[in-house]
Amino acid sequence: MENLQEVGRRAVEHAKKLAADEAEIYICMEKQTSVKFVGGIFASRGGAVKGIKGSLARIGERWIKKKGLPIISSGTKAGVGIRAVVNKAVGFSSVSSIEEKRVLEAVEEAVNIAKIRPPDPNWKTLPEFEKLSGQGGIFDDRISNIDVEEMLGLCVDGCVCGADFDKRITNALSMVSASAISFGVVNTRDVEAFDRGTVFSAIMSFKAKSGSDEVSAADFVYSRTFIKEMRPIAINGAKAAVECLGRKALPEKYVGPVVFENMSWSELFLTIFTYGISTLNVQENRSIYKGKTGQQVSSESVSVVDDGTLPEGIGTAKIDDEGVPRQKTSVIEKGVLGGFLSDNYSAKRENGKNTGNASRQRAFGSVAYANQPIIRPSNLILKSGKGDLDNLVHELKEGVLVKGSLVGSGHSNTVTGDFSVTAGTAFKIENGAVAYPLKPCTVAGNFYESLKAVLAIGSDSKNFGNIICPSVIVDKVVVST
Repeated sequence: MENLQEVGRRAVEHAKKLAADEAEIYICMEKQTSVKFVGGIFASRGGAVKGIKGSLARIGERWIKKKGLPIISSGTKAGVGIRAVVNKAVGFSSVSSIEEKRVLEAVEEAVNIAKIRPPDPNWKTLPEFEKLSGQGGIFDDRISNIDVEEMLGLCVDGCVCGADFDKRITNALSMVSASAISFGVVNTRDVEAFDRGTVFSAIMSFKAKSGSDEVSAADFVYSRTFIKEMRPIAINGAKAAVECLGRKALPEKYVGPVVFENMSWSELFLTIFTYGISTLNVQENRSIYKGKTGQQVSSESVSVVDDGTLPEGIGTAKIDDEGVPRQKTSVIEKGVLGGFLSDNYSAKRENGKNTGNASRQRAFGSVAYANQPIIRPSNLILKSGKGDLDNLVHELKEGVLVKGSLVGSGHSNTVTGDFSVTAGTAFKIENGAVAYPLKPCTVAGNFYESLKAVLAIGSDSKNFGNIICPSVIVDKVVVST
């Protein structure tokens, strides 16, 4: 950590010498190990191998399952992102190294870019120093020093366990990832703050087949601490695949209450709602919530908070990615809109409060230090209610249950809230129970109107990275197959 701090200080001093009005150095070092295991394809189960060969295949089934393909990657990534400000113009550069010579060259590039860019009339200053009060998130040394062989064992056990759950499981895939990250921010306004954290994640995916019907499903987990038992996750994934076999079409288009499993609802929650509660989007007239602070915008059962101080939260840290202390922000309280999430730029643009929600993380692709900060939640929590998923299903005389990942949620209209997604694992509800699985169906509605039509919220909250959310019942949703 001291080495990173020294790199940051020297980079800031170099920017000053180059006549930058302000400069900010974001430094990140991440040690990551991931193991992916593609389990054996149990061809004999599907009748693909018959006769003597089939008998031999079945005898050797245990060997086949453990003879999968392991894919292992491990390494350390380190780099620096630099913002330099000259006459209200911001220049940005990054480098995949913490070697002093290369970092200083990147500083020079950022300053040169700032000198040729037009000024931003809304730019104020970089963040000022604030005393840190939070403890940050959990750091688990077991993740930092994890053994590849142990990770591979978790993957293999998960695949075998899921395959043993039901003979209709034909394919198994598992992946375990462990990351330990150290990061910090140094700027010309006396900010010099660093933190570290760990993240452990796993996914267990299975394919089930019966006749011509073939279904895939998965379960996963995110945690700040090491998880040594993958079998419950594997069983959940295998069960989710098997229970969808024998799918039927809806007899007609359905409009009414839908039970969204926590995973399904979290995807719409992340894609649409986080866009609407961004202060910058409010300022740029891209949010439906502009001018609605203090108004009823959802069912009274809905309360949402962003909590960057939650010890076990994946997005928890002492600071955000601009060096501002993480904090707890009430967004909706019993249906009433309380406020928005902001970073330094959006907060100072209208002399508002900085909620510490600057992030350089992106859903896919580039490393954090290669990105400029944007507004993202730390741990956005939809507060739980009563009852698990089964209890929610029992509340409906007739309805639809939507589970698993939704295809197309990322293409929803983030401004209006309209969504039309495909649910690959859905079920018809009759008389308070699951009647039969449905063929892939289209689920459509408007997310903001759905918040107003929430009938019940479950108690089965699950961590989906930056989103923590339970299952919900939403009325007036359109479902068709």
